[in-house]
Amino acid sequence: MIAVIFKPDRERKFHIRIAIAVLAVVLFVGAASLGYYIIEPGYSYLDALYMTVISVTTVGYLEVGGSLTNGGRVWTIFVIIGGIMTGAVALSLVVAAVVEGRIRGILGRRQLERKISALSGHVIICGYGRTGRMLAAELKKGGRQVVVIDNTSAQTAQAEQDDVLYLLGDAEEEGTLLAAGIEQASSLVAVLGSDAENVFLTLSARGLNDSLEIIARASEASTQNKLTKAGATRVVCPLIIGGNRIADVLLRPAVVDFVEMAHKGVNLEMDQLTLEADSDIAGQTLRELALPARIGAMVVAIRRPASDTLYNPGADVTLQAGDTLILIGRHGMDEAIERLRKTGRV
Repeated sequence: MIAVIFKPDRERKFHIRIAIAVLAVVLFVGAASLGYYIIEPGYSYLDALYMTVISVTTVGYLEVGGSLTNGGRVWTIFVIIGGIMTGAVALSLVVAAVVEGRIRGILGRRQLERKISALSGHVIICGYGRTGRMLAAELKKGGRQVVVIDNTSAQTAQAEQDDVLYLLGDAEEEGTLLAAGIEQASSLVAVLGSDAENVFLTLSARGLNDSLEIIARASEASTQNKLTKAGATRVVCPLIIGGNRIADVLLRPAVVDFVEMAHKGVNLEMDQLTLEADSDIAGQTLRELALPARIGAMVVAIRRPASDTLYNPGADVTLQAGDTLILIGRHGMDEAIERLRKTGRV
């Protein structure tokens, strides 16, 4: 199932129209009852309300006291005609609000589907809990396109408020994954509620896209191997990461502070640059590239797809297509790296 939730302003307009319809009926009934109370001698408030209700609904019950005065009969004519008109207007407001909401929902769903179908190289996040929401925010900061899949309307409504493309549906179903553009996506993140769901999701996703990068969360350390066998590119276990982080804080606090400072980009940043097959940088040495002088970034490691990672590479190392450069440098270098990635020039 795939659906779109109304935006808050549309819901507000819908509620306003319903409130106007109800208010119109209440005001008319109150005014009509007041008229009977004034015109007919001896009528109580309940008698006046009773006469208004049987007149507007045309049920045909007898009048209070057996008959009305001439003034009461004239007033009844106006009450019947006014009641029909007020009811028709109120009903039209309700019907228009419902129909308009359904039409907007259909149009909104189609517009959302068109936006998602036009994406390429995006990231699909399955599960929009606390982890999924934080991840989507960080990816958007980094300029990545994100599509969220969640099976609860409350979470997809939150995704809409966060201005994130989303689908309301079961991420384990192939139809939902295809609707999210898994065939054109570059990565998928599995952060569903349980390890069993993440394993099944990983199997389904891998079957639909062999080259997809799949990052899966494992709540239990024993699930990591299962996720890897199911096709996950990388498995993240918060328990292990948390334990290692606490140990690092105790044993190497200065290193942890340095990495956090680089991650937050306070005074310096860490980034990576992958050289495509047609990159102009491939074939140059680090000395020729001169990144420290050009953009204030140092290459601390080079990860090569067919060999081990080179740490602290020398200036005479020749770069190859497919290399991933791990960079560290001053704050603001990410823009220069992005230009370097796209054009080969700073």
